[in-house]
Amino acid sequence: MPIALAELSPALGVEVRGLQPARRLPETSLRKIRATWERHHLLLIRGRNWTPDEQLGLIRHFGEPLVETLDGSPFSYVSNVRPDATIRHGALFFHSDLAFTPDPLRGISLFAVDTPEDVAPTRFANAIRAAETLPAALRERLSGRTALHTFDLVGQRGDVRYRVADLPSDAPRASHPVLWRHPELDRPILYVNAMQTDRIEGLPEAESRALLDELLDHLYRPEHVYEHHWRTGDLVFWDNWALQHARPDVSEPRTLRRVAIGKHAVAVPVAN
Repeated sequence: MPIALAELSPALGVEVRGLQPARRLPETSLRKIRATWERHHLLLIRGRNWTPDEQLGLIRHFGEPLVETLDGSPFSYVSNVRPDATIRHGALFFHSDLAFTPDPLRGISLFAVDTPEDVAPTRFANAIRAAETLPAALRERLSGRTALHTFDLVGQRGDVRYRVADLPSDAPRASHPVLWRHPELDRPILYVNAMQTDRIEGLPEAESRALLDELLDHLYRPEHVYEHHWRTGDLVFWDNWALQHARPDVSEPRTLRRVAIGKHAVAVPVAN
């Protein structure tokens, strides 16, 4: 069966149909899938029971799987029923994983091991599209600006906006350009987010807060967002530089298996 592609939304994402994970893909198909990921930033493959090895095999076409767990495994779990999962409950504000470090994760894959349909959808925001649709006057105000990002690795709540002033002095933090150029695609990314961005650096607090609110309002406009409604057997793989993700509270049992790619991990994995 040949591979077919179906756009998920005007904002981002493509469903890949006809992919057989147990079979070696020809290089032409791999190039097609990689090019699709680069253009649309998110791939969805539905209706298959992906084994851990198959998930790893797919992700290795994009980069080396990252060990995010203390036991040395590349697998972690986003789950409200597994005792080894993190951020098991509660909503998550929009964020890019590890934006509070010098090297945010490159990509993230989640496989739906077990989930009721229409429970806790994941929302994705296209920060490249948001950067490219910024009004000229607003873009001009961002020239040369950086933003400071931080996170609480101990509490790991996802439903708060983290501020440096509220966290211990050793809490991780990192600065990135507000208009960060995608290292591989050479396109601008509006790199601020609702959870981890403390402030726009070099501005008075009130001015920073007002500008950041304006940027977030633009970033999360409906035309920049795709909402994914999970089904058991879904495999979703996205560009964590280009996209941000969020979720509402998870009220029913749900387990997603995660594999990420990137340069560095933190001591405790960040869930989605």
